[in-house]
Amino acid sequence: MKAIQLILRRFALLALALTAGSIRAFETVVIDPGHGGNDEGTEWRKVSEKDLTLSVARRLEKILHLNNIQTVLTRHCDSYISLDDRAEMANLIPQSLLLSIHFNGSRSPDINGFEIFAFRHSPTSRVIAESIQQSLAESLRSKNRGLHIDRDYAVLVRSASSAVLVECGFISNKAETARLASPEGQQRLAEALARGLMRIKPLINTDPPEADLAKCEIHAKKHEEDKRMAKAAEENAAPIKKVSSSGRKPPSKKKKSKTK
Repeated sequence: MKAIQLILRRFALLALALTAGSIRAFETVVIDPGHGGNDEGTEWRKVSEKDLTLSVARRLEKILHLNNIQTVLTRHCDSYISLDDRAEMANLIPQSLLLSIHFNGSRSPDINGFEIFAFRHSPTSRVIAESIQQSLAESLRSKNRGLHIDRDYAVLVRSASSAVLVECGFISNKAETARLASPEGQQRLAEALARGLMRIKPLINTDPPEADLAKCEIHAKKHEEDKRMAKAAEENAAPIKKVSSSGRKPPSKKKKSKTK
C-alpha cells in the first residue's frame, strides 16, 4: 500500500512540474551531511566520515547564505537520520536541490580522489553534477575520478527533485586525510562545492517525465524486495518445536476434567 501511495504522490509531483513551465530547478539547497549517530561511515586515523561531512556542510551553508541562497541541513549534530527522511526533507521543499556529502575509504592506501553520482534518468542532476565536478577539479589537489550514473543510491532515487551525491575524497589516503581534516582543506572544499552550485543557478529543470517514472519503478521494486527479505527472515526465525532427548516428541499432558 505504501509503495502505491508513493507512486501516486510522484505522479502528482510530476503533474505539478509539467504545468509549472519554466520553473527553476532549485531555490533551496538541502545540504545532506552523510551518516551520523550510530551510523559512523568510514573512519581512518581517528578521522570519522560522519564528523567530516557535518563540518564541511556547515561551512558550505555559511558560504551559500553569504550569496543569498537558501539552505536546509538534514542534520545539525551527530544524530542518525534515515535515508528516507533525508530525501523527504528535500521533497517537502519546493524547487530544492539535494546535495549529499560523503567521503570514501579503501583498503588500498594509495587510492585518492573525488567522484560524483547522479541519477541516470535526470539530465538536470547531471548538469549540476558536472558543474560541481569541474569546480572540484579546478580547486582541489586531488584526482578526478569522474561522474557516475550507474548507482541507484537511495537519496538520488527517493528525492522527487534534483539530487547529487559527492564523495569528496578518500580519508584512507594519508595525504588526502591531512588536507581534508584541516580547517583550511575543509574550507577549500566547501568553497569549491559552492562555486559548482552557483555557476548553474538559475537553472531550468529539463528532466523528462521518464525520470520520475524511473524513480517510482526503482523504489517500488526496492519496497517489494524489502518485503520479501522481511518475510524470509520471519520464516527463518519461526520457533522450533521441542523434542525429547530420544528424538521423540514429549508426551502431551493430560487435560483435567472440568467440573460443573
